[in-house]
Amino acid sequence: MKKHTLISLPLLIASCFSGAALAHVAYLKPLQFEPVRGGKVTLDASFAEQFFVPEAAITNASFEVVTPSGKLVSVEKVVDLSTRNVLEHTLEEEGTYQFSTGKRMGAIFRVYEKDGERGSMRGNEKPLPEGAILKEHFQSVTFATTYVTKKGPSEQALAPRNDGLEIVAINHPNSLFANESFNFKVLFNGKPVTDHEVSVYQGKDQFAEESDVEKLTTNAKGQASFTPSAQDVFLMQVRLRTDAPEGADVPTYSYTTTLSFEAY
Repeated sequence: MKKHTLISLPLLIASCFSGAALAHVAYLKPLQFEPVRGGKVTLDASFAEQFFVPEAAITNASFEVVTPSGKLVSVEKVVDLSTRNVLEHTLEEEGTYQFSTGKRMGAIFRVYEKDGERGSMRGNEKPLPEGAILKEHFQSVTFATTYVTKKGPSEQALAPRNDGLEIVAINHPNSLFANESFNFKVLFNGKPVTDHEVSVYQGKDQFAEESDVEKLTTNAKGQASFTPSAQDVFLMQVRLRTDAPEGADVPTYSYTTTLSFEAY
């Protein structure tokens, strides 16, 4: 049986492909993080390289909601377009809701080397080219989240699921102002991910280079802090690669988790 305790950076690879700094990443973004009119909220969901510019709709996602009372339900309405999904949900309770893609199992990839050159294949069905040496074999796991509050923040929806890779807020993400610290922790199956990189993208910097992205590192408790310097919408991203569970179709799972939030 494979076990995980504290997870340190040397044991894990933080990106889906070595050197692929800006691979397509899933996000959820509400039109309003704190709706002030009506009882419904609308959100965009998409894969993108520039945030928040939708490029491809998210397929095979369960699109879940944790209500202020802690109940897990499905998003009421999802419209699938080519570049994005449009979600709509009624906010019946007062308090904070967590919206997510759910734990989405994505594509399987095999990366190989042949005659000194690297190539990749999607899926497990076809054999590798003759003479190729398998270098990487993994499946992507996506979890994109955001929080929406109706008439004042509450805490129940912030509780960790303790399943897979999570960004867990310590102070409330819907009560964040520019130049104030947003404290959070990164967990994998409920345990701290230590000494690990976290990337933060600012929404107005849609065409930022990777060097413009703010990089944070979790401490020995899996915690880190981000201070937004301006009013804007931000996307926080964590990547992590680790052993797949016994019986999986691949030896490795490659996790990407995001959290979108707004600083006022």
